[in-house]
Amino acid sequence: MTSSDDLQHRERMAALVEFTSTSLATEFPSPFGSSIYDLTSGRLVAQAYDTVIQYSDPTNHAEMNAIRLATTKLGRLSLQGHILYSTCEPCPMCMSACIWAEVNTVVFGASTLEDANHYWPQASDLSPTELVAHMCREPKCLILPHIERASCQELFRQCDETLQQRGLRLPPHR
Repeated sequence: MTSSDDLQHRERMAALVEFTSTSLATEFPSPFGSSIYDLTSGRLVAQAYDTVIQYSDPTNHAEMNAIRLATTKLGRLSLQGHILYSTCEPCPMCMSACIWAEVNTVVFGASTLEDANHYWPQASDLSPTELVAHMCREPKCLILPHIERASCQELFRQCDETLQQRGLRLPPHR
């Protein structure tokens, strides 16, 4: 990765953290955000945060919402030629969706088990790298971990603080 690529990833992740932090002012705060950019034009195609609790739908993770928005906007199933950013390492469902959608690259900030699990207990320990290793198509999805990790960790801390201040709780099983 070149220094200009690294800078671009950091800038986009910082923008995603800023976008995701706006959810803290909503009725359903979430530290999970995702954005999708076109690799050729650099244009932002879609951006979303987690709406699992808002809609009582366990598939409404930020990455899934961003993928749905992007494929609908583009009018096609494939996101080949696109890069997905996530404030947190994608879970197996989200990473599988990235693979199915043919996303070229996934960039994430916080670690699922090391960071997010302290605030939002996780359902699986299967990593994106393990899923990519089993891909049947080439080229395999590139994974760039821990970009702006500290900012993403802080987002989780702020969200937890917001939930506590408002007396909001995750569902009992979470």
